[in-house]
Amino acid sequence: MADYTAAQDALKRATLLAADHHTALDSAVRLMNAHAWVGGGAQPFTEILTAHRARLRSSLAAALHALADLVVRHGGPAPAIPAMTGDVAAISATPGGFQGIDPRAMAGLLATLDQAGHTLAAAGSRLAADLSGQGLSAQPAQALGHIATWATDQTADLRRRLTRIRQTVPGPMLPAAITAYELFGAHAGEAPDLLLSQLLKRDTNALTRLLARQDTGLAARINAWWHTLGNDLQPRLLDMAGFGLLNGLPAAIRDQANRRWLATEKTRLTTALAAATKSFTHPLDIGGWEQVANQLRRIEFIEAQLQPRPGYPPPLLLGFDVTGQGRLIVSWGDPDTADITVTNVSGLTTRLETAAGDLAQARALWQQATKTSGAQTVASITWYGYDAPQIDPGLLSPSRSVASDDAAKRGGAALAAFQDGLHAAHEPSSTARAVVIGHSYGSLTTGQAATLRPGRFADDLILVGSPGVGVEHAAQLGLDPKHVWVGEAGGDPVAALGRFGTDPGHDSFGAQHFPVGRNIWTAAHSSYWDPASASLRNMGRLINGQYDDLEQPHHLDGAQLLMPELAPDLVDQLDR
Repeated sequence: MADYTAAQDALKRATLLAADHHTALDSAVRLMNAHAWVGGGAQPFTEILTAHRARLRSSLAAALHALADLVVRHGGPAPAIPAMTGDVAAISATPGGFQGIDPRAMAGLLATLDQAGHTLAAAGSRLAADLSGQGLSAQPAQALGHIATWATDQTADLRRRLTRIRQTVPGPMLPAAITAYELFGAHAGEAPDLLLSQLLKRDTNALTRLLARQDTGLAARINAWWHTLGNDLQPRLLDMAGFGLLNGLPAAIRDQANRRWLATEKTRLTTALAAATKSFTHPLDIGGWEQVANQLRRIEFIEAQLQPRPGYPPPLLLGFDVTGQGRLIVSWGDPDTADITVTNVSGLTTRLETAAGDLAQARALWQQATKTSGAQTVASITWYGYDAPQIDPGLLSPSRSVASDDAAKRGGAALAAFQDGLHAAHEPSSTARAVVIGHSYGSLTTGQAATLRPGRFADDLILVGSPGVGVEHAAQLGLDPKHVWVGEAGGDPVAALGRFGTDPGHDSFGAQHFPVGRNIWTAAHSSYWDPASASLRNMGRLINGQYDDLEQPHHLDGAQLLMPELAPDLVDQLDR
């Protein structure tokens, strides 16, 4: 009888102890789950924290079951074991790709861990005494002690790191990238850090390797690393060829580094062209000469496009390449501070020589969105950062054909990495928005990128003249279908293809439709940016999130359609 009473009393004490302490780590898990961490050690830390929370509960449950079994062995009825449940796993991150981290929340995390460290240590000691006093294994209680030690160690490390960050990073909110990598740096991987340390020595091989790995999600790490460098180290890196191509660097730094590189390349190519001209002695030498001359022409083209234009913000050169098909990424407006950032992705036949039209479209969108954005600022980006399919002999190659999604997959990885950089470099904001517009084959590239970053690629997708985006339903793009917008000009032959997955214009795709209008088939596919068109005005409103202000296009009369004198009822037929 005495043994039964002692076991029952020990079970009662353990039950009260479990009720008091099984939620000791819940607040910490809740705080971590409330943020959309990208990269760094935040996610590994959260996984370890969650594992310790599960171990805490399982250890308490094991102790209660051991004591309950002992009560039964001493002749008592089987006691009820209380369930230890919680809902922290159902808490999701706050939406918004530009969200910062409130330092008060991180201070709350420290307080929670500090308290858990102290209370669990004492609880473990009491539980060990009850288990050992009944001749049972004290292993469950020892687990509480290990968790307490971990929480105490983390508190000390995180407090030191948070103090350092607050001393070096101004502002009421901490950038998510800096917090993820610096506050939780003890849990971050070391491979990128090794390359970054080599980069400080101006190691061009390290830069090449970093650029090759950008699609693995390095942007947040790049941004955090850059902000930890002192004013004596940062300027040394700006003269490195290609440094400005690193996603995650501030836009102003990318522009500065890329303009320096552009000038250096111009000088180099000018010298090379003079040497090639001087040594030109045989018609077969024309190939090398023409290659150098073509690259020099491309640089001069980029310089011309970067000239300030009245009525528009200064252009920022975020990336370029004068080899191959070329690359060009230009922003009208600063994407690091803009309330709304729109990235424009073009498709078939786009190459560096034709980028003037893409740049004009980005400016038109900036101008149109700014007209109705009120106090909100807009940055409009031309993103030509991949090898778009061309109408040339390469059309027969599966990897380059417009009938294949190979180019879109490669481009989608690059576009996703670029958007990572925009999110990492942006000033913390709970209201800033990211919009991506994909045109023609560029919409397929956009779709591929969106599926790589579900929930954090963009706040709105706008697909125009799309042959398909590689999925069967808008929900597969990683955001609410209510924020996937499709525009199809009447007469656009590409929009009717449905070549890559479900036709985005079909109701079964599940996207929203915005009014565009109609045009003759030879012009419809490129009509979305026509000045004063309903399509352009509606894209401007969608960029601003003004979904209820869309307008209907003007009706076209017969004179505006294809050869109405040969088909008097053409307008009526198209209407029907």
